[in-house]
Amino acid sequence: MPLKLPLLFLLACFSFGSAGAISVSGLEAAPGAARDFQLLEFGQAFKPGTSGYWGAGVHYLPFSSQTRLRSPYGLHNGYAFRHHFAYYGAQPIGDTGLDLGILWWAERHGWDNEDFLVFPNYGRFSLVRSVHTWGATIASPKGKWGFGAGVQYTHPELVSSIYRAESDSLYEWAHLVFGRASLQTSFHHADWRHVRLSLDLQSRKIWGGASSGVSTYFPDLDFTLYNGAGDSDSAKIVITQNIFRQYLYLSGTFYAPNYGFRSLVLSYYLDPSQIVALDASCTRLPNGNFVWGGGLKLPFIRIAYNHPYDMDRLFGSRGTVMLEFQISLSTANGGFFGLRAPKAAPMQDQPLIPPKGTTVEGIKDVKESK
Repeated sequence: MPLKLPLLFLLACFSFGSAGAISVSGLEAAPGAARDFQLLEFGQAFKPGTSGYWGAGVHYLPFSSQTRLRSPYGLHNGYAFRHHFAYYGAQPIGDTGLDLGILWWAERHGWDNEDFLVFPNYGRFSLVRSVHTWGATIASPKGKWGFGAGVQYTHPELVSSIYRAESDSLYEWAHLVFGRASLQTSFHHADWRHVRLSLDLQSRKIWGGASSGVSTYFPDLDFTLYNGAGDSDSAKIVITQNIFRQYLYLSGTFYAPNYGFRSLVLSYYLDPSQIVALDASCTRLPNGNFVWGGGLKLPFIRIAYNHPYDMDRLFGSRGTVMLEFQISLSTANGGFFGLRAPKAAPMQDQPLIPPKGTTVEGIKDVKESK
């Protein structure tokens, strides 16, 4: 039994070994997408009362034919990679009722001729870059407001001659949350890059809302407007809807005014803490074709095929099984939960330290009675 899962995974990798190749343009557009996803994830993790968030992930693709590169010189076997890390921590400031927090999101991504975790190969067609987001936050859990600001930094380690030349870039960002609404923006000096309005309308018990009822079926909405830097501005709309008792969700992504429907993901969570998930997805490709996929997310590993998460974050990769060693956990009020989850994970509710006045004999008597 223990060998079945690895063997099935290897068989699937062989079956989808010759997957759709990634493009040079997809790699060139990755820095902007990475910065946007880092701020999106931060916005989902940062709520007044959040004490911490930890996220990390490494895609593992054992075969060089899984993410081939399509360049003007043909197809090249190699490895697309994305290693990412996220941390947010907040502590109360004395008796002020305010929390002060710091954050760091880091990502190293690109394409290389050889698979690596620490030291890249830097081959003829390689591209290796890192993207960082730093900042600080202040929040009032009682007042239900918070503010964060900081910088983003993009550093190209190696850009081969087949790609456009790149240089180090510095961006600024700010994030404001009040109640269930949040507003986020980023700048490159005097030029704005994006504006995002998020409305978390769904009632969540972890933040003092209802645990069931009509208010738990209100949708979560994200509206993002991007500056195309010379191209037409584009808007992205994401709608997430609770379908059944905060166990089953439907999430749709749309682009306006031209692209339209992008993806639809049906997610079943083993528990409302949303740490374990089973997904089924439909994604519309730029050429208008539709692909079906899905995934399984466990506390430390994620397996997916044609999932929009991988297509958007790994340069359009599709047609192959993805294996990612990952973790994504928030903590607040003594509980652990996934991003935007409505409830904390079930935990032991009995105190480890006996109440004052309880004797050792009393504890013994209680255990024996059980």
